[in-house]
Amino acid sequence: LINSEKEVQAVYISTVHAYRRVGEGVCEACLKAGKHVLIEKPFACDVKDAEYLVSLAKEKNLFCLEGMWTRFFPAVEIARRLVLEEKLIGDVTSVFSDFSIDASDNDGETYPDSFLYNHRMGGGAIYNIGPYPIAYASLFLGGAKLAPDVVKAIGQVDDLTGVDLQTNVLLSFTSSAHEAQSDLEGDEPPKSKGPNTAGAGVASLHFGLLSESPEETIVVGTKGRLKICSPAHCPTKLIIEVKAKGRSQKGQHLEYNYPLPSEEDRDADDQRTYNNPGSEGFAYEAAAVARCIASGKTETPQFTLDETIINAKVIEEIKSQLGVRPIGGR
Repeated sequence: LINSEKEVQAVYISTVHAYRRVGEGVCEACLKAGKHVLIEKPFACDVKDAEYLVSLAKEKNLFCLEGMWTRFFPAVEIARRLVLEEKLIGDVTSVFSDFSIDASDNDGETYPDSFLYNHRMGGGAIYNIGPYPIAYASLFLGGAKLAPDVVKAIGQVDDLTGVDLQTNVLLSFTSSAHEAQSDLEGDEPPKSKGPNTAGAGVASLHFGLLSESPEETIVVGTKGRLKICSPAHCPTKLIIEVKAKGRSQKGQHLEYNYPLPSEEDRDADDQRTYNNPGSEGFAYEAAAVARCIASGKTETPQFTLDETIINAKVIEEIKSQLGVRPIGGR
């Protein structure tokens, strides 16, 4: 079927997680058929499969993206620029990000029959919710390029279904700070009013299926903090507090609002609805994919394939620490 659709250039893949690569899964089939792919989160259920799909896309010179749609929202694009490029809040020292839902509080998703509790299919909080907080940590502390040096996870795994129900994760990023320090070996250390924090920091993350959390992401820096307001996975508002000189002194208070895309151009006869609030924001990701393919790019700068692999390794380590069995027992 994929080979027969000659006019189709790109395929959005949102099939059940466990079947992305198993055997010749749909992702692999699309790439082998010469189609560009946008693969919904999680990119794959283990690092080996993720690395294989990335290598296959590169071998075929095809566009490939993990569907971290959050990265394409204007609020997140602006937050990235203000924090990482303009250094509005100074050096980032910590990130706090949570995303937890009450998975059973939805029609057709009762415990233990819902897909979210089906281990064989790729259920569990870490696959379905975890990628969001992890991606915020990798963006603001890893600069979308560095893996954390330390991963510590504590949580609860359901005895009946085998899926993880909720988890707290601590990540420590120190590589870039160590690299900066190593460049000074043999030289006189520069005078400083405090520790060398550039590039070093910790992230405190929470994700789960048992209850609804505030779902905010707060980035703390040496000169202030930035909050990506709820719902942080599809945000429309930023709040920034830039501190004044002196401990606990308040400075600038800034707020930015970025409404969801307008649907004024929708046909009056089109009565389709979205499954989840904020889904209009998928338009940002879709537009970015179209631009990249049209210009011959094989990945987006907002969320690279290298970052996909970094985060897949973090997920695999968290699963190992919690004792979550690999999909299919592999």
